[in-house]
Amino acid sequence: MAGALRIHFTDRDFRHVQLARSADPMWEAILGLHVLTTSPAGLPARLRPWRRRARERLRGGSGSELRSACRLLSDLAPADAAYFPDFLTPTESEEGLAAALSTLRATPGARLARELREAARYRPLPSWTRRLAAGDRTLLGSVADAVHEFHTRLIVPDWSEVEATIAADRAWRLEALEAGIEGVLTRLTPFVWREPVLTAPYPVDQDLHLKGRGLRLVLSFFCHTRPIAIADPNLPPVVVCPVRRQPEEPGIAARPSAALAALLGTGRARVLAALTATFTTGSVAARLNMPASTVSGHLKVLRDAGLVRSERAGTHVVHRLTAVSRQLLGR
Repeated sequence: MAGALRIHFTDRDFRHVQLARSADPMWEAILGLHVLTTSPAGLPARLRPWRRRARERLRGGSGSELRSACRLLSDLAPADAAYFPDFLTPTESEEGLAAALSTLRATPGARLARELREAARYRPLPSWTRRLAAGDRTLLGSVADAVHEFHTRLIVPDWSEVEATIAADRAWRLEALEAGIEGVLTRLTPFVWREPVLTAPYPVDQDLHLKGRGLRLVLSFFCHTRPIAIADPNLPPVVVCPVRRQPEEPGIAARPSAALAALLGTGRARVLAALTATFTTGSVAARLNMPASTVSGHLKVLRDAGLVRSERAGTHVVHRLTAVSRQLLGR
């Protein structure tokens, strides 16, 4: 039965709300696995190209270790799980993948047992997890290796798009800071802010009382259905939120009209129509199957004509439509 996640703030908590500065590698790996194992019909259009590319890599001749990693991680954190163990997403992930995997490998046996017992309350677990719950360090190392394999082979090739999308979304949310932190909370879709409680749909009813500890908000490229909260009330409060929903597109990219193609040229019209959201040059090139150098040239012409705005987001340059180009495209 569907429930709600309710996050209860006190006056002190407002001073300790953090919006993660960049993409979190552990969360993106686990949630990328969920995208990989979800039917394309259940995904937003922006994630379907990644899923298609990832499944092609999975089917490749060197994909046996990767397939084994996916099976192992899916046993622990399936896409439809109401709960998966918190030890898979340590807070040290904000310091990078290496720090997170080191923490994962060092997870205390008592915590493994406690969180796997909690997972077993919601679904039957495979028999091998009993060894993990008993503190098998070799098996725990295999879990960490599986996360590393998945992240390296399937997430890293698209990491620039992940980071750029999150950086642009973070900047949009922080624009609301002029109205104070409550302004940011009002932009935290699909949450609804009614002081002092932040509420969103959730698989189960869960109340998170911050008790002055504040809250770390992590924006995620691969999170696409609902927010996810760290379940253990004794851990630092963390909530993962999907990047804001962008307009859906008919296929890999919107098709330009014949009139627009005649005006701009077919290539530039395709690049303009592909900007259904904020993208890097490389991600546009991948979506259109064009050389990055060609896309870069088209973007320069479109930018000079006032049809595209380019700006730095973190370590990347991202491109988006201007008001004029939205009118041309009828958006």
